[in-house]
Amino acid sequence: MLEAFTAHELLSNIPVQIESICTYEDRLLVGTKQGTLLVYKFENDKIDLFLTLKGFSKKTINQISVTSVFSPYQLVSLSEGTLNIHTIQQSGSIQPLQCEGLAKARGSTLFTLHQSTAADEQPSAQLAVACKRKIILYRWLKKGPPQEVKEINLYDVPKAMVFHGQGYSDKIYIGFKGKYCQLHVSTEQVKDMLCTGRQLEATMLWVDKDTVAICKDEWSILLAEDGKPYQDEFKSNIKWCDCPSALLYCKPYIVAVINKGIEVKTIQLVEPIQVIELPKVKLVARDKRMFVASATHLWELKLKDLILQVDKLITLKQFELAETLNKMTHEQGGDHEQANRQRTVINTQAAYHEFINKRYEKSMTRFQKTNVEVANVIGLFPELLSKKMQDKQVYPADILEARKYLTTKDIETGLEALEKYLVAKRFDLNKYEEEVENSKQTKIIIDTTLLKCYLQNKPKMVASLLRLKDNECHIVESERALKRARRMNDIIILYKSKGQHEKALTVLKQYANMQNTQKHELGGPEHTIKYLQDLGPEDIHLIKEYSKWVIEKHPDRCLDIFTDPSTVHTLPKEQVVQHLKSMNPDIALQYLERLIDIWNVSSQEIENSLIILLVEKVSSEWPTYQGMLAAGVLEPCLPGSEPGQLGALRLRLTHFLERLQNYSPSLVIRSLGYEIPLYEELAILYGRQRECDKALMLYCHVLKNRTKAEEFCDKYYEIDNQIYYKLLRMYQCPMSLEALRLDKFKLAEPLPDMGAAIDILVKHYKHIDVKEALRLLPEDTKLQDVEEFMCAILRDRTKESRKNLLLKSLNLSDNLKVKSQKMFYQKDKLIVTGMDSCAVCNKRVGECAIAFYPDRRIVHYGCMSRETLPDVSSSTP
Repeated sequence: MLEAFTAHELLSNIPVQIESICTYEDRLLVGTKQGTLLVYKFENDKIDLFLTLKGFSKKTINQISVTSVFSPYQLVSLSEGTLNIHTIQQSGSIQPLQCEGLAKARGSTLFTLHQSTAADEQPSAQLAVACKRKIILYRWLKKGPPQEVKEINLYDVPKAMVFHGQGYSDKIYIGFKGKYCQLHVSTEQVKDMLCTGRQLEATMLWVDKDTVAICKDEWSILLAEDGKPYQDEFKSNIKWCDCPSALLYCKPYIVAVINKGIEVKTIQLVEPIQVIELPKVKLVARDKRMFVASATHLWELKLKDLILQVDKLITLKQFELAETLNKMTHEQGGDHEQANRQRTVINTQAAYHEFINKRYEKSMTRFQKTNVEVANVIGLFPELLSKKMQDKQVYPADILEARKYLTTKDIETGLEALEKYLVAKRFDLNKYEEEVENSKQTKIIIDTTLLKCYLQNKPKMVASLLRLKDNECHIVESERALKRARRMNDIIILYKSKGQHEKALTVLKQYANMQNTQKHELGGPEHTIKYLQDLGPEDIHLIKEYSKWVIEKHPDRCLDIFTDPSTVHTLPKEQVVQHLKSMNPDIALQYLERLIDIWNVSSQEIENSLIILLVEKVSSEWPTYQGMLAAGVLEPCLPGSEPGQLGALRLRLTHFLERLQNYSPSLVIRSLGYEIPLYEELAILYGRQRECDKALMLYCHVLKNRTKAEEFCDKYYEIDNQIYYKLLRMYQCPMSLEALRLDKFKLAEPLPDMGAAIDILVKHYKHIDVKEALRLLPEDTKLQDVEEFMCAILRDRTKESRKNLLLKSLNLSDNLKVKSQKMFYQKDKLIVTGMDSCAVCNKRVGECAIAFYPDRRIVHYGCMSRETLPDVSSSTP
């Protein structure tokens, strides 16, 4: 059993009978049955009688207490129904204090004093006096006597009272004969609580903060602020050896006066702490020192050395109480170095003790406060550390014994607590990484163990752990654990987080190509596609290698690899195009179209690749079409309307040739090679090269499509304003087929087309130089052939002439109007000399800019913005 206190006898067989005691600072006040007040003074461990006040009271001094809120201190005493207040002077003398408000308290039987200790409140003290079936409340707010606050009627005579709270208290616990109640001062409501049990007399104690202890038989029941018993494992009800007659709190102990003497317990432990046998003890008092008294004897209770108590409690495995005393050592300025060592021992021993008793969450919470190595904590549970590391761990014998009897349920519960411990350690390690030795190795152990814990208890958390950017899971240990648990999807995430992409892609390919893969979580191509999408340009070699089987077996889905929003702009597109062309040109073509149409990615290389691929596709389809023409199966079709894929391919080719802006026309022309008659495509390319004559030759004499020719001219007119003249000339004087390298196609030699030329003149005469156009016409051209053209020209010229005459007349009219206005404004003149002065500032105008008002007063131009004379302020210069 722990020895918390020692009792030192101070007074024995004194000639008077002790009825009440109280203490403050270095003084002890003793009230006697004879009415004498004894004041003792302490110096070190000696006690001397400082003052004897005979006749302090004519009757027994039943109760005394000192309020130390204001200076000088005041002594409150109760003697056979009379309440008195005295002033304690600095010299120690005690003088009566006149207090008119105490007249109401005549016949009182009990009082309780409460001093405010709250830091956020002004100093004050409260006094509750029981007077028959009522309570009179007083309060000190300043020096001098207390002021009456309230009078509250009760249904019975109080036998015990105590305020509840640190600051100003609105609640008073009252003990009646056989019952305890709670009184709300502000509302005057009385709430019944518990009965006193066999012992009809009430005993109460305000413990600390919001806790009150009330006695029922051999029990002290701890009540919270709401008046209900605590449901807290750290605050348990206390059972005494006997019914206590008085209680005293000395953190963390509660001292009870019982028949044998003094019993010591704590609110944290059920087990007995200490019993000190003292004869006929009935009174206790505490301030800086603690005293107990009988009728003729007085003892001082001294708290034993806290360091020694903590050592004893560690031996007794009473860790909560040991921790409380350890904190008190720090608070009281004890040996901090020793206290820190003890705290480490407490937490370590308590952690192992909680583990043995299968309270795993408490155990892990304790381990967080220790410097025990993480591996040692993890090793408490089986199969979490590698065999080599597990063999290095050293544990007490009782821990080794406890590990043998861990059940499956124990391990499951323990791992849940271990997870929280590891997460907290991981956070601390990231925060203080630079201060921790071997932090890298410790993080590997923590993350690998967390992975194993999640595999057993929370499989859904495995992926989240592996996806952390800073996860340090050991690759070999983690791989082994995941394979054992058949978590192949998580293995892929592990490989990915460790940068082992080739291993991950190999596994994905293996499972995707297995029989009945749709039933497996890694079956199908989508996992490989998603993995390849997440790789960047630095892994292009892996993307090319492991996309091959997807392209071969799933050509409809393979483009998702290269056109994902996250990587479409970063992958090296030339390499992707070459790779796709080598695997499947059709897919390469789709890729390029998606880049341009969907992602607006365009460059000369991409556009060249797209168009050349389309040319190659058209070239590959052309022989089939040519054979059908030769066999007479099919009549020649317009470009883009050919049967099969050829027509669609030519439409796409012409669409991109007209739409795209960055490709190289000369490169595309070379790729065409003049091997197949793609006249319309050639015309578009010649237009891009600004070889308009060749393009118009194709439209006019090869394709014989005047509409396309005119559309071509409309398109390029802003670039070349002679384009319609060139069109006219092309109908008049066509180029030779050899100039276009089309002689191999056995086309009829082009002839001038006078009718088309006249139509062009009529429709587009506004865009053609008439003189040059007429020179192109043959000398034998009949006037009636160009009648419509000439009439249109004359109509336009006449219309233009009339328009110009009208504008001339309008301009002349405007000119006359302006001249008239000028003459009107110039008819009034003002002669200004150097002697004239400004009407505002009264200074001579000199050679400055001026303005004048209608009344002919002159002002400086700069003075116009100033405040002017009243009689001219409304005038406008």
